[in-house]
Amino acid sequence: MRDKFIYHLISLFLFGLFLIPSLTFAQSSGSIGGTVYDENNRPLEGATIKIEGSNIGALSDENGKYVILNVDVGTYNVSANAIGYAELKQTGVRVSVDQRTEVNFNMQLEGQGVTTEVIEITAERKGIDVEQSGRIVTSDQINNSGERNINSIVSKTAGVVQDERGGAINIRGGRTNESIVIIDGVQTTNPLDGSNRANIPSSLLQEISVLTGGFGAEYGNVLSGVINVSTKSGTDKFTGSIEAMTDEFNGKWNKTNKQGYNLYNVTFGGPIVPTKELARVFNFFGSVERVYQRINGPSWAFNNLPKLFPDGKVYDDDFSSYSYNGRLNMNFTELPNSKIPINLRFGGSVYQSKGRAFSTANVIAYDTETGDTTSNSDRNGVLSNDDYQFFGKIIHNVSNTFFYELQGSYFKTVNEEYDPVFRDNVYLYGDTLYNPAATVQGSGGSSSGILASLFNNKGTIRNLYQKLDISYIGAKLDATWALLTKKYGDHEIKFGGEFKYNTLKKMAVTPSPLADLTVDARDRWWGTNQGSLNTYGYEIVDAPTGTMIATGTSLDGTASKHPLTGGFYIRDKVSFSDFNFNGGIRIDFLDVNDEVLIDIENDVVGPDGEIASADDFTQSKATVEVSPRLGFSFPVTDKTIFVAQYGKMIQLPQLNLLYVSKETLRRFLSTSLQDVVENSSLKPTKVTQYEIGVKHQAGDYIDMGVTAFYKESTDLIGAGRVEGPPNKIPNGFATYLNNDFAISRGLDFYLSMRRFNRLAVDLAYTLSFATGTGSDFNSKFLLANNIDPTQGQTLPRFVYPLDYDQRHTGSVNLDYRFGPTDVPQGFAGEVLKNLGINLLFTFNSGRPYQKKAPSNSATGTGVGENALSAKNELFTDWRYRVDLRIDKTVNIWKTSLNFNLYVINLLNSEIINAVYPSTGTPYDNGFLQTPTGASRYETNEFFRDYWQERISVRGNWGPPRQIRFGVKFSF
Repeated sequence: MRDKFIYHLISLFLFGLFLIPSLTFAQSSGSIGGTVYDENNRPLEGATIKIEGSNIGALSDENGKYVILNVDVGTYNVSANAIGYAELKQTGVRVSVDQRTEVNFNMQLEGQGVTTEVIEITAERKGIDVEQSGRIVTSDQINNSGERNINSIVSKTAGVVQDERGGAINIRGGRTNESIVIIDGVQTTNPLDGSNRANIPSSLLQEISVLTGGFGAEYGNVLSGVINVSTKSGTDKFTGSIEAMTDEFNGKWNKTNKQGYNLYNVTFGGPIVPTKELARVFNFFGSVERVYQRINGPSWAFNNLPKLFPDGKVYDDDFSSYSYNGRLNMNFTELPNSKIPINLRFGGSVYQSKGRAFSTANVIAYDTETGDTTSNSDRNGVLSNDDYQFFGKIIHNVSNTFFYELQGSYFKTVNEEYDPVFRDNVYLYGDTLYNPAATVQGSGGSSSGILASLFNNKGTIRNLYQKLDISYIGAKLDATWALLTKKYGDHEIKFGGEFKYNTLKKMAVTPSPLADLTVDARDRWWGTNQGSLNTYGYEIVDAPTGTMIATGTSLDGTASKHPLTGGFYIRDKVSFSDFNFNGGIRIDFLDVNDEVLIDIENDVVGPDGEIASADDFTQSKATVEVSPRLGFSFPVTDKTIFVAQYGKMIQLPQLNLLYVSKETLRRFLSTSLQDVVENSSLKPTKVTQYEIGVKHQAGDYIDMGVTAFYKESTDLIGAGRVEGPPNKIPNGFATYLNNDFAISRGLDFYLSMRRFNRLAVDLAYTLSFATGTGSDFNSKFLLANNIDPTQGQTLPRFVYPLDYDQRHTGSVNLDYRFGPTDVPQGFAGEVLKNLGINLLFTFNSGRPYQKKAPSNSATGTGVGENALSAKNELFTDWRYRVDLRIDKTVNIWKTSLNFNLYVINLLNSEIINAVYPSTGTPYDNGFLQTPTGASRYETNEFFRDYWQERISVRGNWGPPRQIRFGVKFSF
């Protein structure tokens, strides 16, 4: 016993020997390993283990152990052969990204009552690694559920919450930008703001691995969760599909409004050279998807506001997108008698979308020229987005136990917001010749008393032009070494890292004042209450003269920003029969790669009195952070495993909070703007997480587990106020600082039952408490821009339930499915054959809000009104939703035709997403409780008719019932 303990200690120390500066981020493959036993249950040496349909395999060693590294995500048949033994095959072996799938073989002698035919065994379905918390979602589960959005699929995982609009997610009390999405080894998170740019059609998804805790050191620049997406790739056989889905058939006959949803998808893949020798060597897979929606993000409100939206019809709210995806494989290891241990992978995605910035204030409008009541929806702003993601990868299998991947990647996203008429001609926005509404109220605005100040004038524009161009070039190296020993356990050592060279370009301006040529050009662009320009990477040219406007002596405002990011790590997974250990360490770095203020909190005024002069800046230096990760597990019984994790994670600041042009900075510090300025001296955010849990297998079909977690977040970014003595900035100013912290704790529970008697069940529940000093980086905007009127000091911070503190969250997914043979004979059997019903029930206990005084504005949101309760002391009501999908597959020769009906919010429940803080309802901001509101309601008929519908904005509700019918042809 003592020797065994010593061996454990030695093996845990082994991984520390490999702490060398090397490179990685995340691999996109998994592995298969296990032990081969003879007829007497003793280790069998020399057995050949092979993955069916490939040249990939391994030999068992003297301890009967084997490992097959670098296996693409998917489902395989794995066989074992040995001289004198019958061949044994395990079917349905599933391999998941960055995980070891255990496949053991108990061989049987030939000729002793055993036939020489292959013995087949169906492999057990494996879940997430015991050292990790989360969930694996397969392509079959995705198809059966009907969900097409990655965030919505992920939200059914224990520990994950999502708002009722289907937007961003929060994992274990973390902010929305604290998770990363990786597709085939390439991170697709926008480095500018942390948003998810993973726009992959569901037809391309092979598997989604969701990690909510216990993720290893190979994952960096992340605090709360890792979403690892594996896509489908080509095979040696031609496959494809054509799919169409619509809701245009809805109407009064089924009491369901059509939302104008239309989807078309085509996939095709297979061998490039369709010969027996080369079909597995060169293959491809691709998809094209087109989506068009007349209503971008349907809301329950639209179906229940008959004056503004009769029959639920909404105009100028359309959204369209095109998605192009392709993968190319060159598997030289699959060549006959190949001695080339190299495979190549190439992939690319292009996603282009265009939508409208819908405004209820534009639904009705007053035409100041004709005096008519009309609509201004045609001036809803345009939101355009283009995403590009490409990668190339070389995989070198040095031996059966060592391989590495070298990958290059390119990511680019371009976002643009503009008026649909003036587009990028910013000088027309305020020109009265082109915009007559500007003569009334500048850029338009509310229609004074004509429409009770509820709606805009005809011609009112979205007074914003913004263009963001974000890209990076990345390189990374991953290496994996499997070391199988009898005394010191089985080791899987990974080491490596990544480097990214980012390029940021930004132009954001309120353009209407730019047309006033009586004002100096620089003042028009940067002056107080003028253009308020913040730009880098774009040249600013004055329209009247055609010359560039200098932003300081060195044109510093026109330079693109090029931050440098990267990381190094090593990790070792150690496995014994009675103990597993996962340990690693990671080093991340960030270099702003720009001139930064020497001390933004204490010194922004030079000796000559100039604000933000050249003497106040210095060249940035790299920030380096170290993050250890530790975890272990051991069996309590043959069906129960205890798991414990500890880890420190860091996340680099989102880049849009770091950079500001020097001219914008000077103008900001010289005035008393109610705003928050960027800060290039921000530090990384840090999280320390602890968790313990138990995972249990109940019988042959049910896996279940419960995990308790505790997480401390420090150096979170929030708006803060910098006060200075008279020789600095007399009135102080607001900027972003590392001044927030948060604590989240809770319990995750899951239960998964693989299909038994046609029924499969997935259940998830989370009890969580998320508290802190700021829900996001702008949540203290008002505090940062004001001071205590009695003390003249900065207002204090305080701890409160965060905006996404959803105490109870759960989902129950039931999938009942007939196969091709388990049906009765006759007509009923033909109807039931390959028929499936998927029912999803989700619930949560609501989110917090702060009681406030009634709004003094007819259309006010309550922001800035006096507080009548502690921050986020109250909670909205519980929310429930049921979704349903029914599908039927008809097989025709070697093809299939699938008919499906997908119903969102089956019961058409009123699902409240947000409320007004004065009343706790989504349709009343309390204005009628004020003397002004009460008087207007009594004296103005138009106000009485339209006020409540006007403030019942779409974002306050979740979706209404939507019924979509789809057809998919596959071969």
